[in-house]
Amino acid sequence: MRLTRRQTAMIAVMIFGCFITTLNQTVVSPAQPSIMHDMGVDTTTVQWLTTGFTLVNAIMIPITAWLTDKFSTRAIFITGLLVFTAGTLVAGVAPNFALLLVGRLVQAASVGVMMPLVMTVMMLIFPADQRGSAMGVFSIVIAFAPAVGPSLAGVVIDHYNWRVLFFGIAALAVVAAVAAFFALDDIGERRDPGRLDWTSVAMSTLGFGGLLYGCSTLGSSFNIVDVVIALVGAAFIVLFFLRQLRLDHPMLEVRVLFNRQFLIGTAIVMIVQASMLAAGVLMPIYLQSLRGFSATTSGLVLLPGALLMGLLGPITGRLFDKYGPRALSLTGLGVLTVATLGFSFLSDDTSLTTIVILYTVRMAAIGLVNMPINTWAMNALDNSVMNHGTSVNNTLRQVAGSLGTALLVSVSSIVASANTGRGVEPVRANIVGLNWAFAIGTALCAAALALAVAFVRNRAADARQSDPDDARRMVLESIMVRDVFTLPTEATVLDAMRLMVGKGISAAPIVDDQGRPVGFVSDGDVMRYLARRDGTIVDPVSLTMFTGLDRSDFGERVGRLADMKVTAIGAKGVIGVDVHAGLPEVCRVLGDNHLKKVPVLQDGRIVGVINRSNITRYSMESFLDTSAQTA
Repeated sequence: MRLTRRQTAMIAVMIFGCFITTLNQTVVSPAQPSIMHDMGVDTTTVQWLTTGFTLVNAIMIPITAWLTDKFSTRAIFITGLLVFTAGTLVAGVAPNFALLLVGRLVQAASVGVMMPLVMTVMMLIFPADQRGSAMGVFSIVIAFAPAVGPSLAGVVIDHYNWRVLFFGIAALAVVAAVAAFFALDDIGERRDPGRLDWTSVAMSTLGFGGLLYGCSTLGSSFNIVDVVIALVGAAFIVLFFLRQLRLDHPMLEVRVLFNRQFLIGTAIVMIVQASMLAAGVLMPIYLQSLRGFSATTSGLVLLPGALLMGLLGPITGRLFDKYGPRALSLTGLGVLTVATLGFSFLSDDTSLTTIVILYTVRMAAIGLVNMPINTWAMNALDNSVMNHGTSVNNTLRQVAGSLGTALLVSVSSIVASANTGRGVEPVRANIVGLNWAFAIGTALCAAALALAVAFVRNRAADARQSDPDDARRMVLESIMVRDVFTLPTEATVLDAMRLMVGKGISAAPIVDDQGRPVGFVSDGDVMRYLARRDGTIVDPVSLTMFTGLDRSDFGERVGRLADMKVTAIGAKGVIGVDVHAGLPEVCRVLGDNHLKKVPVLQDGRIVGVINRSNITRYSMESFLDTSAQTA
């Protein structure tokens, strides 16, 4: 699939906007020691510049799905950049920590909307078999910000001050907003999401805010009030999720979590996100406050790891498209666990070389996991709920990042305070606290590795390896329908109509010039296009009534539709099963995705289609044969 120049320009501008917001997040951690000195705040307080930012991110991200249903991509993105610029300027001129935090929270409100918006656009523009490579390119651009951010921040802080960082980012945001004004179009089909449910907004804010606040304040002083606040926050989160399940127009479609693949993938990236962000906060404190290194040195120590993680993006993307996520995730999570364990042995004389090697290996491991698992999780969803999927995924990742940072900083503070109380020298006590924090991080990474071992599978490679004697392939081939009617990517909707009517089918896969499926078009896509301007037309009966009321307009729309490419109205990407898959896996794919039939793939090409009725008939015949033999 080739993008038009307009699409390429649009993606470039949106990625540039994300680069700026990501750069903004990475320059604050190296600046924290200077901010602590200038503002007179302690470690637990200053970490709210990070955890508070990610918390507001998490609060805003659920609203993004509603916003993308209600407003255009263009309007949301440009407004987000303007709000981000305003928050950045407030942070830059802030005379005290409270106003600085307000500026950061305003930034977070816009970033919480922009990042899932860009991810949704990427997922909708590219078909499923190219999303790995596309997200790989996206990740190298986004990873470049963490690579240059700490080093850039260190140089600016050493030669100027931390306020200059915010002014520079504000200038870049203005450039991005101007470019977006000229380059952006609307992507995706808008629908009426109903009125924004402010009760859900309140529950989300109280839930995530209370949980994070309670966990964070436990780091400085343990008391029953903090425990109660955390528990009340958790209760509101549960109420928020239950309310979304009851609403006709939920603010966030949490039912996407009922898809097991999406749930497992999201859980893994949550742990990885928590591990990455917590280390990003703890390492500058260790290097600058406890070891006495400059901000520039601290940034340079973290630079190789961030660069390598970014460079791995397109490589892991291509490997994911070709082989799947299992090998990448197992390797990455295994290395991440070992490298995190290494940080639990830091001391007051650990060499910079050792720290650079450990951090670089650790970030490379994250690069092997993040994009493949995230794309694997998103590929499990239908395009119609992709915006809600990205919002749920980003919400939970940001919450995990906030809670992970709060948890590990709290562990570090509690252990350090306990050791100081026993007479241990303060620097040594704080290093012991960091050791314990990274030990907890190691346990979390090991849990993610266990999830990957148990649940992450490649659609093709793993199925083939687990079916060495072709027994499952022979079963699938015996019950699938081999007559598969497909459409090329250049076909028009008129071609699709002729195929459906002539062959008596309701849908057909769209294939590229090598026979690989890239999309799917159905009679439902045709009906949705014809009914798009009138929300009451939702079934064939009402469509027939509409035809009788206004035949001329209907005829014009049918004519326009017939000349369109099938790729313009069809779903991008195809959910399929490998020819070596077992019947339980086929049933899971059909059930999780609410499908009546699914294509059977061999080496990436469609070789047949299997229906629910095929499986039901085969199961009944097998049962009757077995019963007859035992009778």
